[in-house]
Amino acid sequence: MYRLRGGPGQVLTDAGRLVAVLRSLDPDVVLADGATAAAVAVSAGTITGHRVVVVRDDGDPALPAGLARRAAAVLTSAPGPGAEDEADRLRLPVAASGGDTGPRSSEIAHRLAGVLAEVVGRPGAGIDPATAPAMSVVVPVYREGALVDDLVQALLPQLREDDELVVVDDGSPDDTGERAEQAAARDPRVRAVRRAQNAGAGAARNAGVAVSRHAHVAFTDAGCHWSEGWLDGMRTPFAETPAPDLVAGAYRVSRRSVFEAASAVGCYPDVAEVRRAGPVTTAWSVLFGRRFDPTRPAGRSVAVTRSALDAVGGWPEHIRVHEDLDLSRSIAERGLRCVLTTDADLVWDQAGVRGTARMYVRYGRGDAEAADRQALVRDLGRAVAYLVGIVGWAVGGRGVRAALAAGGVAYVWVPVGRARREERPLATATLVPVVVVAKDLAKVWGALQVLVERAARRAGGREEQSVEHRVDRR
Repeated sequence: MYRLRGGPGQVLTDAGRLVAVLRSLDPDVVLADGATAAAVAVSAGTITGHRVVVVRDDGDPALPAGLARRAAAVLTSAPGPGAEDEADRLRLPVAASGGDTGPRSSEIAHRLAGVLAEVVGRPGAGIDPATAPAMSVVVPVYREGALVDDLVQALLPQLREDDELVVVDDGSPDDTGERAEQAAARDPRVRAVRRAQNAGAGAARNAGVAVSRHAHVAFTDAGCHWSEGWLDGMRTPFAETPAPDLVAGAYRVSRRSVFEAASAVGCYPDVAEVRRAGPVTTAWSVLFGRRFDPTRPAGRSVAVTRSALDAVGGWPEHIRVHEDLDLSRSIAERGLRCVLTTDADLVWDQAGVRGTARMYVRYGRGDAEAADRQALVRDLGRAVAYLVGIVGWAVGGRGVRAALAAGGVAYVWVPVGRARREERPLATATLVPVVVVAKDLAKVWGALQVLVERAARRAGGREEQSVEHRVDRR
């Protein structure tokens, strides 16, 4: 951590100089004391990708709204000028003095440390996992008998004596259910649930929650490779004050081939960018949805309090895809607290070329079925962009084609830059545009399928009403 004090007469007040300092020291967090330091630090941090936490007293000048939004967090000791612009920011208690019974300095320091850790994607860092709450881990499985033994073997060593692992067989026709029951017979911390019919991951997770014992429930999927500290990484954020309602785990994807490497850099968020992302990467990730967002976690690594699940009615069962996004969206819309952790590391195996294509078609269908407005806007926006690009390239002049080429380069600029860190950078970078275009078209196709099906059902319903009306008139 590098601490910057601002104000009149301070030497380090120039953002250009601070950029050089940040690139040299490369701190995890910049702590800016006061409004003047905040203006300098946020400007420099925007260029270098460093996170800035601003601390201000109630007597300090109010921060401009734009500056407060660009800071990773704004900590105030008490309500003061400009507090209405920082209503969504964090507030530190005022230290007690003399015989007062207010918060002690150690409590304030703990709170500040928790904020700084959360800013860099490490909520709960430094907390002893033994002091964090017990966890129920729910894993839905379907036709994954070969993976049940692997997931039990990987997760059992991470369980405390008061934890439990609930494996839910969602009506598998193979030996998945039997393997889950065998695991439960070997260790009392494992519980097996067997459903008669397949009803989807949302229903399976709800069945697991229904039999679980604890107030904090972690969810993951078979086919993942969990680090030894995955469960503790999901557990310790709940020991923070205030405790979150949802913890999203930042995951990685497999890179067993050049295709998977290109897919990883082009279609998924990058864990390294949680801690450090420059303005171009940040803007690209926000615009195209390739960033880790605690309000839109993946079901393969997420933990939720039972009270939050109860508040939203549990996992949605009416959709088979994107049920995790629907759940988290409902939780976030209720104003419940969602945080992201990079300390719960796991790797998810990609499904190969054909499996990945089918997955993105399902994702596109899920966007439409769940009425995810943000995802649908992106999907349909890409469809329009590709259509305009094809037509413009076919009938446009040299200037139009140059503009289209520049737009295409900008679209894959960040993934190609990420490819430099891969084992085969040139081959990965070359394949990135192909993978990204294929992913986009697969999602568009899936979304359009649902929209066409809905239009056909509406047309059919109107035709039936028309026939009934004609019959009634007769």
